[in-house]
Amino acid sequence: MSATHIVNDRYFEKGVSGLALETDVLKLTLFPEAGAKLLDLIHLPTGENLLWRNPRVPLRATYPGVSFDDVWCGGWDELFPTDPPCELGNNTFHDHGDLWYGPWEWEIIEDNGETATVHMKRFTVALPCLMEKWVTIHRGSLTVTFRHRLHNIGTQPVPYAWNLHIAHPIDPTSRVYIATDAMHIVPSQPGRFIGRDIPLRWPIDGDVDMTAVLSPESGTTEWLHATNLREGRCAVIHPSRSVGLGITFDRDVFHTVWTWGVYGGWRNHYVLLTEPATSPPGGLAQNVADGTAAWIKPGSILETEVSASILESPFTNFNMTF
Repeated sequence: MSATHIVNDRYFEKGVSGLALETDVLKLTLFPEAGAKLLDLIHLPTGENLLWRNPRVPLRATYPGVSFDDVWCGGWDELFPTDPPCELGNNTFHDHGDLWYGPWEWEIIEDNGETATVHMKRFTVALPCLMEKWVTIHRGSLTVTFRHRLHNIGTQPVPYAWNLHIAHPIDPTSRVYIATDAMHIVPSQPGRFIGRDIPLRWPIDGDVDMTAVLSPESGTTEWLHATNLREGRCAVIHPSRSVGLGITFDRDVFHTVWTWGVYGGWRNHYVLLTEPATSPPGGLAQNVADGTAAWIKPGSILETEVSASILESPFTNFNMTF
């Protein structure tokens, strides 16, 4: 590999082959062999990884049939066409969908030392769809761009649910920003909002600052989802570490943002997920039943772009005024 190249295509972790994309300001690691997982997004000036790693589960190659939770090592995954496993008509849908397990095909499209783009693609199992993704970084930039292309190669319209499953390594100073006025509670994991079934006002609900995370000693898990997004933006910042991660997306594609706060609750972890999603939580079968599933017509192509920006204190490179 030339010293001027950005992509190292001979990168390995725990015996799993992957790709490391590194510039002067950031490094990211991708593992096509493990469901195209984006495991690291590191701010090189501080050494801070903006993606959470599960301290008890290492990276490994992934295969169909395994429980997502039992092999989840953290990072950023694509969940499609469902979150929980479900049945719909005569079809069954895998736990957390088809894309997070098994290998994706990949190739380096460009790497001239200033810009690098990696292309990955994967056919889904339960639906006749092809998902493609182009990951691009530029030297000197703190932003990673993801261009997605979803193609229904079948002869019938198909429903789907799609969310970006992004795990943030939090501390008690971390704060969450979402461009919304209201959040709904997922009853199975209400956290501090147990017994309340009305939409919560964002960012302040009564005497609760909704943007603040809880301490790991709280021992709770909290699952919420935003409604009526004003913009396709969300962010998690960490003032004590002077870094954060901002996500921008097309709100016409991803209509909602889920937040899953694990504050010493689920398996005693301490992590927050932001998940731009096409549908509310519940899974594809429920989304179809309540009319919230996304649909793609036969032969149709959906293209959309997502960007992830590492934020530096005082976070002026991302508008926090929602």
